Amino acid sequence: MPYVPSIRHIDRVRNVIEGRMLRPGADGMRLASSYRRSLEQYHLDPGATVGPRVLTVPELRDVQHREESFLRASGQCLSRLHEMVREADYCVMLTDAQGVTIDYRVDRERRHEFKRAGLYLGSCWSEREEGTCGVASVLLDAEPITVHRTDHFRAAFTTLTCSASPIFGLHGELLGVLDASAVRSPDERESQRLVNHMVRQGALLIEDAWFLNAASDCWVLLAHRNRHYVEAQPEILIAIDACGNAIAANRRARECIPALNQMPRHVSELFDIPADRLFDAKAARGLVSLRMNDTGSPLHARVRPPALARSARRPVPTTPANEPVAARLTSPLSDDDALERSRIVAALGDAKWRTDQAAQALGISRATLYRRIARFGIKPPHKC
Repeated sequence: MPYVPSIRHIDRVRNVIEGRMLRPGADGMRLASSYRRSLEQYHLDPGATVGPRVLTVPELRDVQHREESFLRASGQCLSRLHEMVREADYCVMLTDAQGVTIDYRVDRERRHEFKRAGLYLGSCWSEREEGTCGVASVLLDAEPITVHRTDHFRAAFTTLTCSASPIFGLHGELLGVLDASAVRSPDERESQRLVNHMVRQGALLIEDAWFLNAASDCWVLLAHRNRHYVEAQPEILIAIDACGNAIAANRRARECIPALNQMPRHVSELFDIPADRLFDAKAARGLVSLRMNDTGSPLHARVRPPALARSARRPVPTTPANEPVAARLTSPLSDDDALERSRIVAALGDAKWRTDQAAQALGISRATLYRRIARFGIKPPHKC
């Protein structure tokens, strides 16, 4: 693939390191620091035109197996983000906390071109190996960034533009990076502002999906300042233990309620409502109105009970015509299986039960989708 001539790019990198050419703003400082580490600490060649290291199939399989829950929480969001940026010729990648690409979405007819550029499953994007790039910058600073064309340290990547954002876990630990990359893009960096925003929003959605799965054994407060968004898109997620202590919160919750930056905190310290009211079975089935103690601002919320409480009151589905499936479903599904079943049903619903489209949205083959439909006893609404 074409790239900026090596000698010209080497001169540019040295000019940035020596302070003769510096992009203004915080991102400019991040790039300059990364250039210096890449050259002086890792001894990388800015003129190199070889793509990134790619894991072997067995190596990638091992990594994906370790990140199975992360992949399950992120799959649908990757597909939706790609649908939004595909017309602008972007692929979408998900990496783990070491910078290894463990999942991605790309148009099938463009797959070869993106693979030649290094945008492929198993590609490794740590700063130690590839120098300055979107994924590496996020892994180091845990802040979103757009690394545009010649911002990259290595000449091989100077036609790429990468917008990347961190994905955090239940307690603020870095799980990985969401990235949208294009092989070709306009010269102007401002052209990437919208993509950067979409990637940041996508990372937040993945975080919330991960949060809800990881906190399945807790009471979870799902809240929004507007009551009409509580069901569709709650912005505040707080995990509460059986003693009424908030033990984890998503990013938006910590931004809105500064007291959540020091946990555990009892619910009564945060809101004008006793924990018993949140745990009440009747409250759990409807909306709860409450106020934040520090600001007095109102919130509207619903409460999700722990998984055991949910399964205890959920009727056990039966399928007399299919005894093996009925036998498997007589005991409650595990938390992971319940989440996977819900994800498949949602994808099928979005695709109007067209299995080929649903399989593509889920990032699996149609044969795999049929096996999971049979395993979970999923039936279309018109056949129930």
